[in-house]
Amino acid sequence: MSHLQTPAPLRRFLRHGTLPQLAALEAVVRLGSVTQAAQTLCLAQSTVSGHLHKLAEALGVCLFTAHGKRLLPTAAGLAVLQSSQDIFTTLQRCEQTLAILRPETGRPH
Repeated sequence: MSHLQTPAPLRRFLRHGTLPQLAALEAVVRLGSVTQAAQTLCLAQSTVSGHLHKLAEALGVCLFTAHGKRLLPTAAGLAVLQSSQDIFTTLQRCEQTLAILRPETGRPH
């Protein structure tokens, strides 16, 4: 098995818990508010805000603009959203494959 090096640009995604951050991004885009996203994700509002802040900081872009009480994604936010949807689709396909490969007990050997 060869040793894989993580390319430098991808390291930013691995430093923080990026999947929860991407889930927070998706929920805020879909629902338009941190409060509603937090309720949907069963997280504290401060946790969702923290996820968004860390993601924006790690990527070096602004993800949202405020319009009244609603948050609207920037072009960068929409680009990250599209990529995150691709990631979640890939993970779902992986889970479906693993479900077929797992023994009937559902536990690893």
